[in-house]
Amino acid sequence: MKSLKNVISVFVLVLTVVFFYACSSDSDSPVDPNNVTNSTASLTFNGSGYTNKAVTLGNGLGGYSIPDTMTVLQFSGKVDNDSLYLGIIFKANHTGTFNWNDDNGAIIFKTTSTGNFIYYGISQGTTTVSSYGGVNGKIEGTISGKLIEQSSLAELNISGSFSVLRMPDTD
Repeated sequence: MKSLKNVISVFVLVLTVVFFYACSSDSDSPVDPNNVTNSTASLTFNGSGYTNKAVTLGNGLGGYSIPDTMTVLQFSGKVDNDSLYLGIIFKANHTGTFNWNDDNGAIIFKTTSTGNFIYYGISQGTTTVSSYGGVNGKIEGTISGKLIEQSSLAELNISGSFSVLRMPDTD
């Protein structure tokens, strides 16, 4: 459980830094406005109230934390009346298949009219990164696994693909 808390702490830290960079007006490697990268996760949800639910989350950003040697991808969007935030975490900055464990996995924050829910995926799944571009390039791949809601232990199976813009590395 201590490792999971560390992963969540790193996730929040990297997201904060990524948002800071995203809002910054200066950049050594600006994004070409004529070549905007579509950053989405196209997923299928099963379980925890979903049955073969096609889900597309947008607003994707990806970043690499140099001190943590960890890549964090994040996506957000609405599914029906729920707000979802998906984080994909893996301890590398290259292509490969990463089995979920204390260093690699996924997390979903779900906000509904009845409350907030957190789903952890740290033991039964894989993230496969097929492309890991440079800064302002794409990080692309697939994800598949079982996430568990922290209080009810409800299972949510997800599978699908992602493509995200890589932001500058953080240190």
